[in-house]
Amino acid sequence: MKKLMVTIALVAAVSLAYGQGTVQFSNGAFYKISTETTGNSASLAPAADTAGLFSYGLFYGIGESTSLTLLTSQFGVNSTVNTGLIASPADNATPLNVVGIPGTTGGEADVYLQVAGWSASYGSNWQAAETGAATGNGYFGETPVILGPALGAAVSGPGAVIWQLSSGSNPNLFHAFTMFTGIIPEPSTMALAGLGIASLLIFRRRK
Repeated sequence: MKKLMVTIALVAAVSLAYGQGTVQFSNGAFYKISTETTGNSASLAPAADTAGLFSYGLFYGIGESTSLTLLTSQFGVNSTVNTGLIASPADNATPLNVVGIPGTTGGEADVYLQVAGWSASYGSNWQAAETGAATGNGYFGETPVILGPALGAAVSGPGAVIWQLSSGSNPNLFHAFTMFTGIIPEPSTMALAGLGIASLLIFRRRK
């Protein structure tokens, strides 16, 4: 009986894992991540390729969720092979092309996504990185929040592409972003989006 229960649990775990919707966390060569300090945004320097210098996190929200959750099961690092790209922390080189989003299924298209990058010295504490960047003690940057494309079907891949391709015209995909140090980071994108929607509603009522 105990063996049967263990077998059922394993099958359920495998089924759940393979049922998750997936994305390609790593960006492509057309939209590399850069670093910069205050006052020099016109001349971006490529993100340094020193192993472990930067960490990258993927945030997600499902359906009508107004807040995003950091995906703690998978972080990215700066690639030592291709400057400005996100890579697997296993070897600092392999792209993260199949990353599962908990609570989702393949083909699901109601998932909001955001990517943030920060100095690896802060570990997984991106909030500390955001605060540290404002005082010049580290780097921090983030993409806008997007309503992502339909997710990939299984952890075996391929994951859905969430970064712009060469044309860069898809509103549901990420552009490159810059990690700054010595500046106060901008307010949360979700908060700005909420203010924008509220403003539109007020404007329509006044009309």
